[in-house]
Amino acid sequence: MKVKYLSLAILAGWCAQSLAQDVTVIYTNDLHAHVEPYSVPWIADGKRPVGGFATISTLVKQEKSRNPATFYFDAGDYFTGPYISSLTKGKAIIDILNTMSLDAASVGNHEFDHGWDNTLLQLSQAKFPILLGNVFYQNSSVPFWNKPYTILEKDGVKIGVIGLHGVFAFDDTVSAAMRQGIEARDEVKWLQHYLDELHGKVDITVALVHEGIPARQSSKGSTDVKRALDKDIQTASQVKGLDLLITGHAHVGTPEPIKVGNTLILSTDSGGIDIGKLVLDVNPKTRSHTVKSFELKTLFADEWKPDPVTQQTIDKWNKQLQQTVSQQIGETPIALTRAYGESSSLGNLFTDAMMAAAPDAQMAVTNSGGLRADINAGEITLGDVISAFPFPNELTVMDLNGKQVRNLMEHSASLSNGVLQASKGVMMRYDTHKALGARVTLLTLNGKPIVDNQVYRVATNSFLAPGGDGFMAFTEGTNKQVRGGYNLSDALIDYLKAGNKIDPAVVNEKRVEESK
Repeated sequence: MKVKYLSLAILAGWCAQSLAQDVTVIYTNDLHAHVEPYSVPWIADGKRPVGGFATISTLVKQEKSRNPATFYFDAGDYFTGPYISSLTKGKAIIDILNTMSLDAASVGNHEFDHGWDNTLLQLSQAKFPILLGNVFYQNSSVPFWNKPYTILEKDGVKIGVIGLHGVFAFDDTVSAAMRQGIEARDEVKWLQHYLDELHGKVDITVALVHEGIPARQSSKGSTDVKRALDKDIQTASQVKGLDLLITGHAHVGTPEPIKVGNTLILSTDSGGIDIGKLVLDVNPKTRSHTVKSFELKTLFADEWKPDPVTQQTIDKWNKQLQQTVSQQIGETPIALTRAYGESSSLGNLFTDAMMAAAPDAQMAVTNSGGLRADINAGEITLGDVISAFPFPNELTVMDLNGKQVRNLMEHSASLSNGVLQASKGVMMRYDTHKALGARVTLLTLNGKPIVDNQVYRVATNSFLAPGGDGFMAFTEGTNKQVRGGYNLSDALIDYLKAGNKIDPAVVNEKRVEESK
């Protein structure tokens, strides 16, 4: 009798095992148009290039050949980075992504960099599901994008995938001019709404959400981009029925999944530096699953053969753009790098160029997050400048009083959106040990303290002018002048073409830094 029951138990176990299905989830976020492998100083000392869309494509297709129940998802911000995106307004990126076996992607803030009409135009060319369920035309119930989720089935396993954009991230980092007439609405409310619609229809639920605090763009690596995924943890704790939350925007990879209730939160770093792989044992009969394995893998390009179809598409676009981007406009004796919490050589150069383009200005400032790529020592090409500042943000000049300038610098010192890079003559010191709003310990212009009731002519850009990145004091400015169609990249190009030389001592000045 015992033997009989034992045999039935073993048989039941075998049956349960036979029902289990390995499901592989590959994911990326914040690829930012890094279609080619590139070097970053904090990985292998910059000696081994990482990433590249053809590299990712090879890995994904390899995984799919091993397990038919493999899904590849992306959580947004595939536009904007190297010039291949900006010069084609994202068209080249969608064309390349179409070769990469994507199963679904959400929409990030940078997909709106050339206006929401362009977003609709470019995303409509995707041959894979693009998902966005909480952005609407203002004062209406009409969705901006009419596909909030999709149901995918492979090897008998059904996955429901939802795409959303965080309201704060949308309002904070999409230029006001580029989102005029549309708005993001409560991502938690809409996530639960779609989860309820998917209930009972799928085995696994996945949310691709672009939310949270924007990434710190820097040349310094992880020590300068440390970011908790607090918003994602809050979102996961406020909904029921969500299995996986793949998030973007913070540029912070999760070395291990973050578990909140029954939800696993997953993310990668930016630019295709790494790729996530989660393997689940799924029982479609009981709609249950367990984690079998997980890896956040650095993508060293020398370990992979580029996918030929993806590489051919990249080469096609590079060939079309080559004549334009190879134009030499200057040279630099040193590498020009970025920083988030202090002045950088690239930030100093850009703001000095802004001053040259706005001769009536007394100072120039721009956001650290607007600088997207370093420039290597040697020849500077048009492509280098566009990749460093890929946004269509126009030079803007306004009057601000000293108190308003100080408020801008206090927001800088909060580091929530990074410091303002500043032109020559500006000096700001801040102390992170002091309370928010009272961190600035020194603020001078040409050696003289900034005076609260004195008016200063300030050059900035059209993203910051309406309060972008939380720099709301810009909205109080007067006598505003916007140079329509003249971007910050144009200012640097003109500066270099005019024969201005890059002096290492000048561009390496610590104009803004933390008090020691």
